[in-house]
Amino acid sequence: MLKVTESEIAQELDSYLHQALTQTIVVEHAERDPVVVLSLAEFKRLQDVDDQHWADCARKANVEGYVDHDHEVRQRLAAAMKDKRLACIRKGLHFERH
Repeated sequence: MLKVTESEIAQELDSYLHQALTQTIVVEHAERDPVVVLSLAEFKRLQDVDDQHWADCARKANVEGYVDHDHEVRQRLAAAMKDKRLACIRKGLHFERH
């Protein structure tokens, strides 16, 4: 993952767009939250992962049944966040809670 400032990306947009085809770019700005630039292929891959996750959750719920919808959502979200934090730790990335 490459981190650049908004002014850096503005000066060399073509170069950074080319780099975004192979790596994620985080654009930082002092007064706003950072944004991410990634390739369309990576975006689609992430959408597929997300779709698969929710399809798996739905299949599991159909098999196990729902006890309490709110409880179920909280429990599944907590498990997904734990998995994400563990994946980030394994990759050596810092995961921030919001």
